[in-house]
Amino acid sequence: MFAVIGIWTMDESQREQQDAGLITEVVPQVKQHPGFVSGYWMRDPETGKAHSTIVLDSEESARSFKELVHGSRQAQARVGITNDTLALVEVTAAAQRTGP
Repeated sequence: MFAVIGIWTMDESQREQQDAGLITEVVPQVKQHPGFVSGYWMRDPETGKAHSTIVLDSEESARSFKELVHGSRQAQARVGITNDTLALVEVTAAAQRTGP
């Protein structure tokens, strides 16, 4: 598996619009991307930075997804989102809770 890891600067004055777009547009689109496995979107209240981790089943799917994100920079900028870092990485281990 591979992941695309992003760090984003968020204009807090547009937070409501950003949150709405995340839920109604971004998450559904990401879930439909070929090879999608899982996705996490996080926000650090201390720094105002947002973090995203999107896991995909192959390097090809991850590269395609990264290009898609790069291609949407103008749309991101319209709602006060700037990409600081976008990295494609290999997932070398994973863990999940399996019980209560």
